[in-house]
Order: sequence, then C-alpha cells, then structure tokens
Amino acid sequence: MNKFLAMLAFVIGTTAMSFTVNADEYVLDSDASSINFATIKKAYTVEPANLTNVEGKLDDDGAFSITSPLSSISTGIPIRDERLNALFFNAQSFPTLSVAGTFPMDEVEKSGRQMQVSLPVKVTLHGKTVEVNFDVNVLKLGDTLVAYTYKPTIISGSSFGIPTENLNKLAETVGSIPLSDTVPVNVSLVFNKK
Repeated sequence: MNKFLAMLAFVIGTTAMSFTVNADEYVLDSDASSINFATIKKAYTVEPANLTNVEGKLDDDGAFSITSPLSSISTGIPIRDERLNALFFNAQSFPTLSVAGTFPMDEVEKSGRQMQVSLPVKVTLHGKTVEVNFDVNVLKLGDTLVAYTYKPTIISGSSFGIPTENLNKLAETVGSIPLSDTVPVNVSLVFNKK
C-alpha cells in the first residue's frame, strides 16, 4: 500500500510539474514583431518587403518556433505581393515560412543585459529546411524576451530549391529586368510570457 501511495504521489507531482513547464511559455507579439527582406533588381534597386501575421512561441528553455503565411507578404504594392507569392514562392503549394531554434536562455538570464548571439536556426521554405545563422541582440526584461538582428542575414532562394525558372517568370512581369534570388533578411521578435 505504501508503494502504491508513493507511486501515486510521484505521478501527481510529475503531472503538476508538466503543467508548470507549460505555464512558462512565451507567445510572440505579432504586432511588435516582424520579418523583413528586400528584393533587388538591376543589381542596385532595393525594394523592401515584410511578412505580417507572424506567430510563434518560446519555452522557458529557449526553444522557439515561428511561422508566417507567405500570403502575408507586404511590399506596399499589391500586384508585386501577388507575383512574389504566385510566381516566385509558389505559395499555393508551399504556403508557410517556418523558423525554429533555441536562444541560450541561461546566458541571457545571467547577463541581465543585452547580448549579441550568433543564433543557428532552421528555416523551412519551399518544402526545404536549411540551417542559417542570424546575428541577433537578445534582451530579457521581466516577462519579455526581445531579439533583433544587428546585421542582415543573406539568404538565397536557390538554397531552398526555389527554381531559377520561378525567378525568370517574376522577372518577365517587370520587363525581364534582372532580379537577384539573394536577399538580406532582418528580424525583430518580441515574446511575452503568458
């Protein structure tokens, strides 16, 4: 009987601990967070774009995941948004951008100040996952963790298997002006504890 009670106490304690871990989850503040990139044409004309509707979560150990529908691309020009989605990203078949990684929470908490981190993350785009490093400033203030790039990360569409023909189709819509499949990417992320 004592073994049974000890086992029951262990199960109850373990269950309570798992609920405590879930309570320490952070949620991405979509209004305060952004993923930005810039398309480049004629080798020197830069056109900014950003992904809206970014969602994500972060656990107390620093593991995070972020998603954004490619349909949320905003360049400020609706026809350009449609062409990027349909012709370049093929968003009908590959509708979502996903990012996952782990912040060094122990270091961030111990430092008590902003710190620079080269953060390896797994980016999934066009059905392919690639590890990319983002150089970010990270700061934890109370129940909020903020991370933002201090220099852009250069990402190439071809590294995700986006076919050159997609870029060529997009170029045809603007008079066959040469377009780069390489873009600078910046992020600004704000996670708030639930």
